[in-house]
Amino acid sequence: LPVGFELSFGLPLDAAHDRASVAEPVTLEEGITLRGAVDLVEQSGGRLRATDHKTGAYPTWPGGLIAGGKSLQPVLYARALEVLYPDKVIAGGRLYYCTSRGHFEERHVPLSREARDAVSVVAAAVRESIGAGFLPALPEDGACERCDYRSVCGPSETRRVARKQRRGTAPIRRLRKLP
Repeated sequence: LPVGFELSFGLPLDAAHDRASVAEPVTLEEGITLRGAVDLVEQSGGRLRATDHKTGAYPTWPGGLIAGGKSLQPVLYARALEVLYPDKVIAGGRLYYCTSRGHFEERHVPLSREARDAVSVVAAAVRESIGAGFLPALPEDGACERCDYRSVCGPSETRRVARKQRRGTAPIRRLRKLP
């Protein structure tokens, strides 16, 4: 049952956002501060689920909890719902590829112990990288060829990144090993 649309946190409040939206960002216990908007909040049997609508193609990489850092929204939005609705049980998050381009596919991510642990790894990787003052561009092999933002980086990004040192990339590499 849909119970919220465009539920925002940390964004300016306006008529486009759900009336339950809050102006303050949400801070998770791992220290991550989030600003954003959950496209759809659904309730079933007293449990809430965060849904993020996607208009792009369904990804070719395997699903999982965070897919090595490629798919953070289901887990992070579910965790945001926990902060916003502390008296409710949060079932998890979902990506819904709501167009023919995305084949109307869904990717469900339950808010399990493993999902919570993945958020901890994400938080640690970000803290470690920021603490070291090193936030490297480190695309996976072949990622630039299928990236929607290729025009931003330019056609030579793969070669440019290949010349960079790999020192300091351990946090990202740990993150990429997660399901």
